[in-house]
Amino acid sequence: MNKTMLCIEILQLLSAKNIMSKNELAEMLEINPRNIIEYIKTLQDCGYDIESVRGVYGGYHLNKDSILPTVKLTQKEADVLKSSCAFLENQADFLEYKNYVKAISKVLSSNIESFSTDVKIIDRYPLSMPKEELLKRYSIFTEAMTTKKKCQITYLSTRNKESVHILHPYQVFVFNGSWICLAWNETVNDFGYFKLNRIQSIRILSQGFTKLKTYQSSDYIDQYGMKQNGEYYDIKLECKDLYTAISERIYGKNQKITRVSDSITILECSMQNKQMIRSFVLGFGSKVKVLEPLWLKEEIELEAKRILGEAI
Repeated sequence: MNKTMLCIEILQLLSAKNIMSKNELAEMLEINPRNIIEYIKTLQDCGYDIESVRGVYGGYHLNKDSILPTVKLTQKEADVLKSSCAFLENQADFLEYKNYVKAISKVLSSNIESFSTDVKIIDRYPLSMPKEELLKRYSIFTEAMTTKKKCQITYLSTRNKESVHILHPYQVFVFNGSWICLAWNETVNDFGYFKLNRIQSIRILSQGFTKLKTYQSSDYIDQYGMKQNGEYYDIKLECKDLYTAISERIYGKNQKITRVSDSITILECSMQNKQMIRSFVLGFGSKVKVLEPLWLKEEIELEAKRILGEAI
């Protein structure tokens, strides 16, 4: 009988009994007891959870809750998982950090405190709301999506006005550091995006809802953000001494960066939301000149006058 067949028989025997000694296994398989140690080590290396129990009535015990072998990680893979915990520790928009660390600790069979914390994420403009409160709202939406129950929220608009909405929550996602719920809004009979940090109150209702058969996430969310968040505008900016900074990120669809000279770079792309575009341009100050569109040039000029307190 070859080694593979013997290992399989050891698994079958240990599956049938709670504990078997080295000599018992050797007798059953009619092999030298010294070989049992080798075969048990082979099975453990393959990922089977076989424990050595000491004492007069000791022997080998197979964890029957995990008959299938666990995946054996390389040292590099284990280091990557540990680094992911450190990477996410200060990530403000990762709400399930504690549960993530617990899950990874089980995979690694390691103590949570042993994780490296060499990598840090610093959120320059973190939300003022405590992560615990965001997690609470996230959990309520998650429960509502799972049970397909409606939610009633009181929502604060950008103009600081509260309004009540009945929502059918479809998806929760992160955009630009903010947690957002995509939901069907009964108030306006259309889909809308709701920032979790702007919700003043939230509760799950007893009434259920049926998800639209025509719904597709890709119709509302893509790699650039919220697709139904307003019209896209083609912008063209002349940037001075910003080539390296501009080249580091993707700001919109169909982005094109042209280096005209050592100091001048042209940025072209399509962006949503006039207010966000205006804020984006103003963030670069005098380093940027608007080439297109005309409305953006005019709005930047007006905003500059307001900042300086000049008459308009």
